[in-house]
Amino acid sequence: MFFAKQKSNRCGLHAIQNVLKTAAIDAQDMQKACQTIEKNTGDPIHNHESLSGYWSVSAVLQALRSRNFEVYAAIESRTERTWVGPPLDTLAKDPLFKGIVLHQPIDRHFTCIRPETIDGTTHLYYVDSQSQGPIRISPRLALRRCLSKAYSWEPYVIRGEDLEYVKPSCIDLPETYIQKKDKVMPSSDFMKEWRSFNESRGP
Repeated sequence: MFFAKQKSNRCGLHAIQNVLKTAAIDAQDMQKACQTIEKNTGDPIHNHESLSGYWSVSAVLQALRSRNFEVYAAIESRTERTWVGPPLDTLAKDPLFKGIVLHQPIDRHFTCIRPETIDGTTHLYYVDSQSQGPIRISPRLALRRCLSKAYSWEPYVIRGEDLEYVKPSCIDLPETYIQKKDKVMPSSDFMKEWRSFNESRGP
């Protein structure tokens, strides 16, 4: 099974890659998403991209929408926590259903749930880039965790056509190379805004 394992703080990007089963969306796409948000709303880039590579929910969803995916929140109210749209077992049979990106605000983390067809039968798998790989999860348990206030998962349903397959960059690379590769600088737009913000604060 496809699995993009987390080697830095880029859990939002890895959740996208794991739900789509391709690394066709990369860090540059995430930075473009932040630029689009700033252009359309005026909300500065540094609100959506951190120095450590953590991206906001808005950036994650914008990156998906920029590739023509339909994205909608599956929880109607954070206080009442009611599910909207088709149930999970019905969604799993939809050929356009790619899965669900899960934002976990308590842990500031992103994971996903995606369908996998094995021997003609479709099952759901929970994929956390910080774990060892996909774990099968029942629709009932997934729904219970999405509706639970204790978990506070924020699920976003993803629908659309498949993207081209791109292999995750961290596969088959030496550990030392991976660690060096992950130490990348944020986008130039982020650094420009960050310097401007600090200069405005004065000494």
